[in-house]
Amino acid sequence: MASKVNMGVQNYLMELLMNGRLMQELEELGGEIRPASLRKCDEIVIEQPGFSAVIALWGGHLESFIPAGQEDLLFQSTNLGGEGRFGRRHFGVPVCWPWFGANEAQPDFPAHGLARYFRWEFIEAGRFKNGDVKIVIRLASEDHPLIEEMWPFAFELRQVFRFSDKGFRVNFSAANLSDKPMPISEALHTYFNVSDNQTAEVHGLDQVSYVDKFDNANQKLQQGVVTPCDYMDRVYTSAPEKCSIFDTGLQRRLVISTEGSNSTVLWNPGAEIAKQRTDMEDDDYRRFVCVEAGNALSDAYSIPVGGIHQLKLKVKSKPLVDE
Repeated sequence: MASKVNMGVQNYLMELLMNGRLMQELEELGGEIRPASLRKCDEIVIEQPGFSAVIALWGGHLESFIPAGQEDLLFQSTNLGGEGRFGRRHFGVPVCWPWFGANEAQPDFPAHGLARYFRWEFIEAGRFKNGDVKIVIRLASEDHPLIEEMWPFAFELRQVFRFSDKGFRVNFSAANLSDKPMPISEALHTYFNVSDNQTAEVHGLDQVSYVDKFDNANQKLQQGVVTPCDYMDRVYTSAPEKCSIFDTGLQRRLVISTEGSNSTVLWNPGAEIAKQRTDMEDDDYRRFVCVEAGNALSDAYSIPVGGIHQLKLKVKSKPLVDE
């Protein structure tokens, strides 16, 4: 009995020591942990001369990324969403995993998976060799009994965030720890901040076919740039690895590059749907365009037993016209 008590004390002290080191490493990056209103869960806040960034541990959202002298690259609604565990809030980079959209087998389950509805663990802070800031968070099914009730596969997820004055990167990895292949559809549901969705343009998808979910899932072919970015729910399958948002109001273009992603999803609810939603302000739709890296519909896949899949997103802010 005494040995068990001593072992418990040792583990507790070791955890305190590790947490202390982690906090020290975060402080050396100009970061801190702050209480947040989102599900009363903490945020990681980093302030650097070239940028600031905020990561919400609830759902593992990259919430904000502001390069020095610019507007936020990411949109945040002031509407806090529903009060329940599965109430959604529209902001930042939500992780839609292990299913994208509705769960057809379990229609009562929350839309867009489980990862965005649980607290992630902060496990690492540091720098890459070139000086970029590194933050790592994880979500493991074994730490959350409710996940184990809802999803019959053991897994561990990690997000490695990389920040610099040039932009940000998200490396999202999923490891299948179960004894059977794990079916996946997914997306990094990024809400990009724009001055006006009516004038914003998405470039790089010309001649790519897409499923128009606002038009009975009809298959269509993109012709030219996407504008206005209004009332659309489109899944571009077998999509290219790079596209861009041109924003004349903010005089910038956001260059979006992906790896491990075969789908690009564009979403904006438009005026009528925005007014009907209780988790969104009526005019929110004018200030964002969702350009999502993922694998949806025909691009869904399975992670083999013991396998790992990585989904990578890189975003750079550049002047609208090259100088």
